[in-house]
Amino acid sequence: MIIEVDEYKKKISGYNPKKSEDFHSQSAKIADRDFVECLKSKKYKSVVLMAGGTASGKTEFARSYLTKRDQLVYDGTLKDFEGFKIKLEKIKRYDKSIENIRVILIIPSDTTEALGAFLKRDRIMKLDTFFDTQIRSKMTVAQILKQTKTRVEMYISHVGPDSNKLKYTRMKLARRRNKVGDALISIAIALDEMRKNAHIENK
Repeated sequence: MIIEVDEYKKKISGYNPKKSEDFHSQSAKIADRDFVECLKSKKYKSVVLMAGGTASGKTEFARSYLTKRDQLVYDGTLKDFEGFKIKLEKIKRYDKSIENIRVILIIPSDTTEALGAFLKRDRIMKLDTFFDTQIRSKMTVAQILKQTKTRVEMYISHVGPDSNKLKYTRMKLARRRNKVGDALISIAIALDEMRKNAHIENK
């Protein structure tokens, strides 16, 4: 079962993809409600929390590789460490039998390429949303790596040489959680500089 936050927007009366951000809060609430209902059903043996900025390739990854029926996937950006902790609390509250919990972070190999895909989407969002989700998701996963023992997997997304379909390369974390966390923070800082430059160019 894959819970895609963006897909819930289509179920909201009056949804307009050109004003996608106006519906995000409501769609997230519906997705969170269904997440709890799925946990209460006790049908799932594992939970995956997707992380990564918009246009990173999270949804394509989930649809291609996270298809087990007994696996519950929450496909969001995970841009808030407090939100992550709340989801963990819900898992423990509603289905204590679930011990297999993973966070999967998708990082685009080429930020400019990902930005281009973002700008071509039917769902219109502010430029700042692209950078905000890219930056904050990495900061959240850095905190998860440094402050928890939750299993984390990281994949680099890139367009294959023979098609427009995304390919994914897994990064080996081994026991370097703190160092990987520091590296993610450095990437986030660099992206923030890129955001500032983008705003300057758009003035």
